Amino acid sequence: MPTTLLRNSQIPLHTQITEALRLQIHYAELKAGENFPSERELAERYGVSRMTVRQALRYLRQEGLIYHERGVGTFVSSRKIDVHTRNLSGFSEEMVSLGLAPSSRVLQLKRESAGEKIAGDLDLETGAEVFHLERLRLADDEPMAFESTYLPSALCPELDRIDLTKNSLYKVLSENYNLPIHHAAESLEAAAANRFLAEQLGIKTGSPVLVVHRVVFSESNQPIESAHTTYRADRYRATFYLSKNAL
Repeated sequence: MPTTLLRNSQIPLHTQITEALRLQIHYAELKAGENFPSERELAERYGVSRMTVRQALRYLRQEGLIYHERGVGTFVSSRKIDVHTRNLSGFSEEMVSLGLAPSSRVLQLKRESAGEKIAGDLDLETGAEVFHLERLRLADDEPMAFESTYLPSALCPELDRIDLTKNSLYKVLSENYNLPIHHAAESLEAAAANRFLAEQLGIKTGSPVLVVHRVVFSESNQPIESAHTTYRADRYRATFYLSKNAL
């Protein structure tokens, strides 16, 4: 029995179908990771041509609500997480604000000698001792990001004795070392996941990822962290807030 559409409406049929399917995805009637109905099934359900259905699906793909795998089928995408660039916060704070449970797997936390690039970021002499922290960041136990962080060991001695699997690094810096974060310089670029990152994040090699490089400063303008965070592009979306400078 075809689902009812407003056939005398000024709203095109494909737009009505797009909205109906969008609502089904939003309310989890069509769940993330599940096979999406075929063009033929949708055409029969709504009593329209496959061309009309194809137009509706095009909009859903453009919005990132569904995706197609050649030779496999069409699937409902997982909900994307918005990263708002106007707020300086860590992964844990971002996930909690979205109602998700953050956690981390510490892959390594060791002392190293800073190379030229890291030393430059942290305003150190090349070869100065730093902590190198690598973590897999999860939300509701799903891998979301891989993080590689460097911090001057002189500013946070014995950091390697603190459990960072559940504790926010920024909270530890503030409460344990009196180093509240104040501002940051950040850049974002698109990349493709290599084999290591793909294995960590549970995605295919070559899948798109978002790489964010952040240098965090204290209130006294001292750099305290240099971090590269690689996010799954299928789960993350960066939102920028811009305003025109006064003339």
